[in-house]
Parts: sequence; structure tokens; C-alpha cells
Amino acid sequence: MPVTQQQTNQFAYSSGSTKRKPFAWAGWDCKFSRGFWLLTLTVLLLAPSDHVLAQDSRALSTYQKQYSILQSAFRDKLIQLAQNCQRDQQQAGVQTITGIIKDVQDFDPQANPLPREVRPDLPLSLPAAERNWRLKLRNLQEEQANDLFVFSRKVLHEGFPSYAYDLILETAYHNPDHRSVRQILGYVRNGDEWATPFEKEMHDRKQQWHPQFGWLPASYITRYEQGERYVNGRWKSAAQEAEIRRDFRNAWEIKTEHFLIKTNHSLEMGVKLATEMEDFYRYFHQTFAAFFNTPQQMQKLFEGARNPFQRRNKNDQHVMHYYSTREEYLQRLQKDIPQISLTHGIYLFGDRISHFYHRPDAEGDLGTLYHEATHQLFYESSFQGRNRQVGEKNHFWAIEGIACYMESFEKNGKKFRAGNPNHIRFNAARYRLLKDDYYVPLETFAAMGRNAFQTSPNISPNYSQASGLSHFFMHASRGEYRDAFINQLTELYSLNSRVRNNPQSLAESTGVSYTDLDRQYREYSASLQKALNERALSLQSSQ
Repeated sequence: MPVTQQQTNQFAYSSGSTKRKPFAWAGWDCKFSRGFWLLTLTVLLLAPSDHVLAQDSRALSTYQKQYSILQSAFRDKLIQLAQNCQRDQQQAGVQTITGIIKDVQDFDPQANPLPREVRPDLPLSLPAAERNWRLKLRNLQEEQANDLFVFSRKVLHEGFPSYAYDLILETAYHNPDHRSVRQILGYVRNGDEWATPFEKEMHDRKQQWHPQFGWLPASYITRYEQGERYVNGRWKSAAQEAEIRRDFRNAWEIKTEHFLIKTNHSLEMGVKLATEMEDFYRYFHQTFAAFFNTPQQMQKLFEGARNPFQRRNKNDQHVMHYYSTREEYLQRLQKDIPQISLTHGIYLFGDRISHFYHRPDAEGDLGTLYHEATHQLFYESSFQGRNRQVGEKNHFWAIEGIACYMESFEKNGKKFRAGNPNHIRFNAARYRLLKDDYYVPLETFAAMGRNAFQTSPNISPNYSQASGLSHFFMHASRGEYRDAFINQLTELYSLNSRVRNNPQSLAESTGVSYTDLDRQYREYSASLQKALNERALSLQSSQ
């Protein structure tokens, strides 16, 4: 959790609290896969919904039907082309088109990373039959991309930014060289590659990114790979530099497009963390695009204005300190945060720095970093303005809930995703609700400010409930409530204190009563658990 340096008497419960215990529940540990998104749809079909939909919900349903029609027509064209390939004995064409049909049928916007390379023209030397189907396929996909782009602008205009952004990502899947989409996603053309403006700037300055050493002058790379380091204007050995950097005052500073990582652990660890955080940043900004842009800004963005990933100025970097040992972490923060020993990481509003330490027993577990980075990215959405308290009066559950939700961020190669229903946070949420029958009605839960939430004797189950509710508002009914939830987060982090302390309730923004939201959350959780159990049994029986 985030705290100010002035909150020395407040209980500082963070994502890395040593009081958090794992849950073990038989039948709740089936593996996560792309099937989750299909599984979510199954849950929607299983869960009855007899509430009166808000006007926006009806409109969203209408656009989803229009999208289905668009997809169906495209799928029919692909099937026809695949049949032609089968007739002409173009087996590679059949396989390629079948793969696209499969992707489109259950499209996951975040599961298809964009290529860096600009697509080359089809070679004239290709056999005529192969060139024919490849050319037709490319034309079909470019037509679909154009249709999706036009549709995304229509959806955005009607007030569904998250859905519109998903459509933008699907547009990019079909035509990764769509200039308007690339601009929206924060890329510029750099020769035969797509790069961010920052990457292009670094390349223009003859800097190269090295996966172990970060950004370096191209002429330094060979010497770095041979074990030399450039320190304070002189070349030294890696061991000599490590001795200098051991004192945190002389720590390594790894600068990337959006982060400044300061660490005395090692250069390689700093670069690894910086790489992880840049991946997290891009996923985060795509997922919460509506948070970082007003509706008017989103409209301008889709019309070709400045992209949301471009830095406002060269000093707008999110600062993270990563200490080599727990002892250094405690020594640095104990004076300001007496309860710091209960945490593995913390974000301080006062100095706008996230603090973490190396944990050999949790190598590769980045949940704490993602949790605190979520607080940091939301809070520093404006680098200007005075420090402010968030969730002070009410709705504090949303501040912590969405940070717990983002702990589930994971990567499979270049594919990113958050919301794994088997993540410990969501397993715990369903266990508390369905087994322990612990649930604070949302209206009461929403009325809790920071102090009431943090000092509650039920803080652990409350964190679980906040995690589960965040999953519900992000995913239920194919994201029906996602924009309302993001809008509330926008207001909770607002620079305007009147907006920040009096955000619109989720009952108001969704048009659904608190009582119905309580019921839907329980039904969603039960249906999701049932589907997960059935999937686990199916996997066991197939082995």
C-alpha cells in the first residue's frame, strides 16, 4: 500500500506483508491458460442476470452484437479462402488461415504482441499459387483492420474507451503497420522498424539497448561484455565497480523510457527490473487508457493527437529503489515508517519513490513490485501538483483492490495478461466469500476510508474481498463495468480534492443498485469457481 512519510502512526499494510498466508483449497488449483477468457464467457452464461441494465450497458451489448456480425462476416471470408487453398493444394495457406480463424474466434487483445519489423512486400519470386493466397489474405486482414478501426472510433464516441482500446489492439493484429493505430499505441516509424519516440531518440544518439547492461553508447558494448565498466569517467573492472556501488549513495542508476531504477544489488538486476517494469507499464497504460486520458483526450488521440505513452518531459520517470538486503531497506525507512518490517515493498507519496529489497527466497516473484507500481503509476499520472491523500474519505477498497489485482500480471513470452483466476489473491477472495461466508456489503465497504480500512480487525479478509471485487468489476459480463470502475479510480486519484473526496459511487455509474451488485458478485464468484472446478476435473480425466 502507499503511505506518506507523515503517516508514522498509521498501520502500514503492504502487498508484501508477512502476515499474508497462502490458501490451499482442493480443486482450486487448475492451471491458467488462454481458456480463461472463454471460461469467463461461460461464467456469464451460467450466471443469471435479472437486474435492469443501465442505458450504457444496453448500448454496450448492442455494439458487441455489431462486433459479432463484423467478425462473422470476416470469418466466412477466411473460410472461403482456406477452402480455395485446400483445392489448390496450398497446405501452408490452410494452416495459416486456420490459425487466424482460431485467434479471431476467441480474440485476446493482450495475447498478440506487435512485431517490431515493418512487414515487407510479398516477394515477386514466390510461386504464383502461394503469392495469390498470401496477397488475398493480406488484403482481407487490412480490410478488416480498417473496419475495426472505424468501429473503434464509433464505440469510443459512445463512451466505451476500454472496449475501443481492445478494438485498436485487434486492428493492430490484422494490420501491424496501420499508421493511425501505431500512433495511438505510441510508436513511430524508424526505418524498417517501429519504435517508441524514446527508442528512436536513443538510436539517433548512437545508444543501444543491451539486455544485461541497459542503454549504452554502441562503442561501449564490447568492453562491457568483456567485463569492463565505465565509472566516473574511467574504465574499471566489474568487480571494482561493484565495490563502489555497494554503498547505496553510489548505486547503479538504470534509466529507461519511463523508469529510473536505483540499486546497489547489481547492474544486471537493475536492468532486469527495468525491463520488467517497462513491460508492466505498457500493459498497464493500455488496460487503463481511460484513466490517463479524459474522454476529450481519448477522442483526440484516436484522431491522431499525442499518444499516451510519450513522456511529458525527459524528467518524468518513475523512481524505484531496490536495496541489496532487507537490513538496508529497514534502515532506510524505519525512521519514517515504524511498521516497515511488516512489508516487502512500499510506495511513499512524500518522496514519490517505491522501495523494495532483494529476497533470495522469492526469486522471480514480482507481485510486490506490481502492487506498489500500480499505486505509483496511478498517483504519478500527473507529475505536477501537490501531494494528496487518496481514498481518505471513502472507497479505499478500490485503491488497494486494483493494486492487488495487478499483482496477477504475468508474461508468457511476449504475451501479457492480468486476472488469472487462480492467483492467490482471487483464490483467497472466493474462499472467504464461498467457504467462510465473509462479505461486507459493498455499500458499507465503499463507505470505508483509509483509516477505517487499515485499522479494521478484519484487514486480511477485507483485502481478499477488495481483490475479488476488482476482478469482478474488471471482467464480469465481458467488462461491462470496467469503465465505471476505472472512472471511479480516476476520481479517487484526482488532483481536485472535491472530486477526490466525493467520487461517483459504482451504483451510480453502473446504474445497478448496491444490492444487485452484491448479488452479482456472489453469483460471478460461484460460477467462476464452478467452471474452474469442472475444468480441473476435465484436465485430470484427460491425463
